[in-house]
Amino acid sequence: MRMPVYECDTCDIKYESIVPFDGQRLIHFRDYILDGITEDGPTVEISFKYLFAEVDVSAKFGRFDDLGFDYDPLDYYFIPGLYRDFDTGYLTPAFFDREVLLHYNNHPDYTVKLTSFSSGNIYQKGERMFSWGFGINRGGLIFMWLGDLKKDFNEENERDRKRFLASNVASDHDIVSKFYFSQIPFTIQDAFQESDNELKVFSLKNQFDERIKKEFGFDIAKIDIERLAEYYRPPILEDREQILNAYLSLTKYLIESLQVEDLKRLLIERGVSPKDLKGLGSLKVFERFISIVLKLPDERGIMTPLYVLYDLRLLQGHLAIDSFDGNYESCKKRLNAESTTTDLEFFRIVIMSLISMYETLLTYPNP
Repeated sequence: MRMPVYECDTCDIKYESIVPFDGQRLIHFRDYILDGITEDGPTVEISFKYLFAEVDVSAKFGRFDDLGFDYDPLDYYFIPGLYRDFDTGYLTPAFFDREVLLHYNNHPDYTVKLTSFSSGNIYQKGERMFSWGFGINRGGLIFMWLGDLKKDFNEENERDRKRFLASNVASDHDIVSKFYFSQIPFTIQDAFQESDNELKVFSLKNQFDERIKKEFGFDIAKIDIERLAEYYRPPILEDREQILNAYLSLTKYLIESLQVEDLKRLLIERGVSPKDLKGLGSLKVFERFISIVLKLPDERGIMTPLYVLYDLRLLQGHLAIDSFDGNYESCKKRLNAESTTTDLEFFRIVIMSLISMYETLLTYPNP
C-alpha cells in the first residue's frame, strides 16, 4: 500500500493527494519511498493539530446524521484519495461486521455476490441493493461510503438500514481492497481490477468450455457454468460448514458436470483402448484428455487442484469422523498450505489454485 509522506509546502513537486489546507500543506504519495521503509525503522509522531490545523477532524458530517452509523471522520481526511473539495464526507467509510451478509446469503429473495475476495454487492431478485457495492478489508470487515449509504437507504428499505445499523462497528482505519483501488484508482491498472475469487474460476472455466466446443465440436460440461454461477453462494465467515458446502457446489460445477462419455469417445478416436478407460471416473478420464488430446505436460500436476477439491467435497458431511483431520491436513499439504492455515484462508488458496489450473489449461496448443 502507498504510505503517506509529509512534505513542506515550499516544494514544487506536483500534488497527488491534498489535505484541505488550500494547498498550504499536502500529503504526497510516492511508491519509491517504500524501499526505505522497514518495520523497525525510525518513526516520528506528529500531532494531528499541525497536520489539520484548519479542520476539526473530529467533527461529524451532519448531513449523514439521519443514517445513525458510527464512523471516524479522520478516515476521510487521512486515508489517501478520499478527501474532496466538494461533497464533504461522501467518501467516509462506515464499517460493518461481516455477519451482516449471512441474512442475505441465506434468504431466498437475496443473493450475495462477491466479485473478488475484497469486494461485492447484495442483490434482491436480481437488482442491486447498493449502487457501488461494498469492500472487504484485510480484517474481514465490510465497509461502504457514507454518501452511497445515504443514496441507497430510503424508506422502502428501512429494514435493511436497521439491519446494517445493528452490525455497524468502529473503524479500524483499513480499507485496502480491490473495491478501494477500483473506486479511488492511483494508476490505470487500479481502475480495472480483475476478480480473484470464484467468479474468476467460473469465467476461465467458461472460456475453456467454449474453446473445447469450438475446436472439438462437443460440450465438455453438462451445465451452463455462467447460469449456475448466479445461484452459487460463497462462504461468508470463518465457518467450516459454510466452506465445505461451497466445496460441494464447486465440485458439482467443475467436476460432476464433465461429459465423461464424450471425453472417452474423443480419447478412443485418438487411439486409446476402450478397455483402458473402463471404470475410470471423471477426473481420471479428464486427466487423460489433458495429456493425450490437449497435449499438455504434467497432467497430474495440472489436475491437483481438482483432485483436492474432490477430496474436500468428500469431507462435507463427515466432520465428526476420526479421519477428518488427517484427510483435511493432506489436502492442505498437497496445495503447499501450512497446517495452521485457517479454513477461510485455505479456501482462498484452493480458489487461487483453480484459477491457475484453468489459466494453464487455456494454453494448450491448437489441435
